[in-house]
Amino acid sequence: MDYKKTVIEFFEERYFVSFGEDFEEDTDLFKAGIIESKGYISIINFLRNDLDIDMTDEDIFLNVFATVADIVKFIKEKKS
Repeated sequence: MDYKKTVIEFFEERYFVSFGEDFEEDTDLFKAGIIESKGYISIINFLRNDLDIDMTDEDIFLNVFATVADIVKFIKEKKS
């Protein structure tokens, strides 16, 4: 599975933004105004429900999912 593509599609469909125009792989999604605290929860739900990733409280509080690159790195670590 192409995790980067999946994550980008999630943001494009959920937040009506375009990769390459509104954000890049290393864009801080909070600073760019794409997501806020409720958006962060939707990322966690996406990881848990859509990608079937088991997440501990430690995973949630010790990882900052601020960029597509951060999210993809986390997914790869959990899936390996």
